[in-house]
Amino acid sequence: MGLETRNNFLTLISRRKNLRARRRNLSPKCQAVAASDVAKILSEQPIFQKSHRIAAYFAHDGEVDLQVLIKQKANRHKQWFMPVLKVNKKSLGFSRYDKNSCLYLNKYGISEPINPANQILEAVNLDLILLPLVGFDRQGNRLGMGGGYYDRALANCSLKSDHGPKLLGIAHSCQECQHIAGKPWDIRLHMVITGSEVICVKQK
Repeated sequence: MGLETRNNFLTLISRRKNLRARRRNLSPKCQAVAASDVAKILSEQPIFQKSHRIAAYFAHDGEVDLQVLIKQKANRHKQWFMPVLKVNKKSLGFSRYDKNSCLYLNKYGISEPINPANQILEAVNLDLILLPLVGFDRQGNRLGMGGGYYDRALANCSLKSDHGPKLLGIAHSCQECQHIAGKPWDIRLHMVITGSEVICVKQK
């Protein structure tokens, strides 16, 4: 690793650490308000209303909690899925989830639904994927936890295709970055939703 590459890598680690600290430091009241506001804003979006198979996530490390959204009466007819680790491939599948699902904690301490393989979908088979973000910018670039799990899971999804899933990033407004340098393999978001704003991204 060259000196410049190493410095960029260390800067990225520091940036992730700072952004994660921002969201973890939000008070329980602020977290609850954000969860409620995001649920309201997201429920009003046509892209959400017309989607049937939706991937969400279990909030961890200060992420916006989506349980308020999932439990809303108006959304009970939707099919919800949660990410599950495909450890050998360092990727994700998406497992069916409802109020009766049995859960277990994966190696990162995040809950996953326990389901047979035929109830675990690939990303391309979903209508909408709600992604937890560490950071984001207004060009649709995202910063994740750094493991590359979502990048691998989304590798076969085309942003320009009408048949692939739409990608919506969910974050607190304090996680916005002025610019995130994208990599050739990065997959940009269609939209970012915070508790105060909807940021639509024009796809190139």
